[in-house]
Amino acid sequence: MNQKPPANSREHGGAAAVDQRRRRRRTGRQALHYLLILVVAIAIMTALSLTVFFQIETIEVTGLTKYAAEQVIQASGVQVGQNLFRVSEKQVNQLLTQQFPYVQEVHLKRSYPARLTLEITQAEPLGAALTSAGYVLIGSNGRILEAGVNEVDPEVTIVTGMYLSDITEGRILGTVVEDGEVIYPSDMEPLEERDENGRLKSQSQLAQEEQARREQAAQEEAHSFQILTNLAAAIQETSFGNITLVDFSDPLNMMVVYENRVIVELGSQVDLAYKLQFVQHVLENDLGTGFEGILDASIASSAKEIWSSPCDVQQELEKRQLTMEAAQAAQQRPGESDPNEGVTNPNLTVIPGSGSSSSSQPETLDSGGSSPQESSSQPVDLYSVIPNSSSEESSQSTDTSSSVSSNPSSSAG
Repeated sequence: MNQKPPANSREHGGAAAVDQRRRRRRTGRQALHYLLILVVAIAIMTALSLTVFFQIETIEVTGLTKYAAEQVIQASGVQVGQNLFRVSEKQVNQLLTQQFPYVQEVHLKRSYPARLTLEITQAEPLGAALTSAGYVLIGSNGRILEAGVNEVDPEVTIVTGMYLSDITEGRILGTVVEDGEVIYPSDMEPLEERDENGRLKSQSQLAQEEQARREQAAQEEAHSFQILTNLAAAIQETSFGNITLVDFSDPLNMMVVYENRVIVELGSQVDLAYKLQFVQHVLENDLGTGFEGILDASIASSAKEIWSSPCDVQQELEKRQLTMEAAQAAQQRPGESDPNEGVTNPNLTVIPGSGSSSSSQPETLDSGGSSPQESSSQPVDLYSVIPNSSSEESSQSTDTSSSVSSNPSSSAG
């Protein structure tokens, strides 16, 4: 039979259990007490750090050369005495990028206990677009950095033929100009106040059509900037430096000038990197270091050929500019005939001695420098549609054009 424990034993066990529960409750209350003290201490320290401690004593600006540091600090809204932790990087970014076109991005560096540094990434010009109002510097982020510039740094590439709807500094290309005047593309029809039946359009209808025109202009501008971006990316990919001029007045007949001595015809945007790589290969391996003239790489990616034609590049560029201006003037006088009618690219009409009436065919060279007689096939004259500028120039330029056939991938890039 089971025997019950003595009464005094039961009493002793019950007292121990009660004492243990009391100790646990006391320990819990002490932990809660310490926790409350810790929370209060943290709250006090946080309040002090946001009010009394970490007050800014020094503000610095790094990475920026276009604007004075004092001007940037004042525009940022940050002041000495302000708490280091209460400065909003997002707000500073917004304020500075809106006011200063060259400010691309801002990071805040907090150096304890009392220094704030505005680390600024400065935008670099992607190109200088030539306009009637001077040069317009375009940043790689698509912003207009400067407008109305008279002189451009030699390291910045000049860009002609780029469409800009508005040249306000700080504006992002491709955004719709809501207010103010817009420079519309030359091929865009003017806004008509009357409909096809001759009735006056309502103000709301005119406003809708004007908005549609502005949106179309923004799309055209964005496309123009994309062409420049694609070309810049191809140049960077191939490390093809020393490009002094870019022209894409005709996107299907793009042109760049290398070292102010070689005009490179690129054709369309297709395979730009390959074409530039091919040109690089030809300049380094097939032509002398002093070559000055034209290299037509417009069909390099398909025909594996580049055509060359020696000439005075500066005179050639001046002739092309005059030809382009004459073509634009003819378009503005619809009653008169266009002197370049039938020519696919008016920029090329000034190349002497390369027309269909020329008495000789251009020479063809393969990558090994073989003579025309050794070539397996006679190449097509790419300049056959271009009329001679004069009989004298034709006779002087006989046998000056040639083509180079090669595959640059084997030895270039």
